[in-house]
Amino acid sequence: MERIKLTKEEKEVLLLISTGCDCPDSFPAHIFTGCVRSLERKGLVKGAYVEGGGVEAARLTSDGRVFLAENPKLRNPINWVRIIEFAIPVIISIIALFISCSKL
Repeated sequence: MERIKLTKEEKEVLLLISTGCDCPDSFPAHIFTGCVRSLERKGLVKGAYVEGGGVEAARLTSDGRVFLAENPKLRNPINWVRIIEFAIPVIISIIALFISCSKL
């Protein structure tokens, strides 16, 4: 499955939907609706909406169930390319510093 990055609220909503719960009273309805729409664009959730724009019901798609099975702790992917791009110049600079200091 592809790498999908989720916000903190999207993770909460995805876990709520996976347990079969709707929006709890302690969770803001507008954030719940926005997260359901965002998760729907990412292909993890399918939502049914009322006329005013609120969420009537939401359920996991098959991709959402696979995503939760492969990533139960909902950790975001690490961009190793960016880390390596940063680490290589730092390592080269440290080596150059040691070489220049050893010649003194």
